[in-house]
Amino acid sequence: MSGFTQADLELLSGPHVARCWFGEFDLPSGVARLHSGVGRVMAGGHEWRGVSDPFGGQMVSVSALEDPRFGQATKVDIIIGSVSAEFFRSVKADARDIEGRSATISFGMFDGETGELLMFRMPFPGMMSAPSLHRHGISQRYIRLGVEGFWEAQNFPFGGRWNSADQKRRHPGDKGLDFIGVKVSEVWK
Repeated sequence: MSGFTQADLELLSGPHVARCWFGEFDLPSGVARLHSGVGRVMAGGHEWRGVSDPFGGQMVSVSALEDPRFGQATKVDIIIGSVSAEFFRSVKADARDIEGRSATISFGMFDGETGELLMFRMPFPGMMSAPSLHRHGISQRYIRLGVEGFWEAQNFPFGGRWNSADQKRRHPGDKGLDFIGVKVSEVWK
């Protein structure tokens, strides 16, 4: 298990360890430091504001954070459920400005009885995708935001053709693809 020392593993094997996700988002209104719990928490030298509100019905879900494998990139989905109509409208208004901005997902481990911060790690820097807004009727609303890793776009085509004309359009004066499709014969002396 990379990233954890033996002392970390012993600390985390305690009977009352709770996990909390932290997100530092570069939003159009400024940097927001949010966590998946309730209230305000000090961690990593910053104050983090809780997004969940069990009394108001708003809850947060963070998908599993996996190590990247060859041929695939990492992505974390964050779902904020039961959002107010005002918050829903504000995210809709800023959706285009949110896409492509930086975000860092971190996690912390707390002692569930004392609330003491046991560990705070920053494992996943990335970029935000455009938020998708979902509603069913007049009362059910949720927002999905993806935080994509650095290699997210690796499997997409580059948007061109492998021929001389397209290569010269991309890089004027380049002669690298001038002989594609041309039979070449070499004469050895």
